[in-house]
Amino acid sequence: MKKLLAVSFSIAILSAALSIFAQMHLAKIADKKKADKMVKVAGTLKIINENGWFMLNDQKHTPINISKIEIDGAYIKIYYTFTASTIHSFIAAPDETLAAKGYFLGARVFRNYAFILVSRLNNGIVQIIDPSTIRSANGNIWVHGLFSVDEQIGEDS
Repeated sequence: MKKLLAVSFSIAILSAALSIFAQMHLAKIADKKKADKMVKVAGTLKIINENGWFMLNDQKHTPINISKIEIDGAYIKIYYTFTASTIHSFIAAPDETLAAKGYFLGARVFRNYAFILVSRLNNGIVQIIDPSTIRSANGNIWVHGLFSVDEQIGEDS
């Protein structure tokens, strides 16, 4: 019986020591772990003439975390100012002017850029539209996305 108590006591002490060591190790890792920081992308795109799409940046419109836009084949490509660890949402919507003209938008979203695909209903068939051919003095495309980025915290940050 004394032997069993001694073994049990030894196992309890060893378990406690391992538990303390594991907690210290996990605390050290937690100090260096990466924490998610939420970041959004938002902006208003416009095209008026053959000079192409541009991001509005004036007294009424301020882009958020968008570094540049360009036409990439049949897409409008929007570059972010960061590389996301997680994509939570991304919405691209035509304003009322473009919607009234029958334009639809879709998005293919990546960690550091998004493609906007423009389409239009033509005789009941959805057709992809070359975004560089659209002209509208009043029409805009609105984009908004929510992402996470990893941010190093604690030691070695």
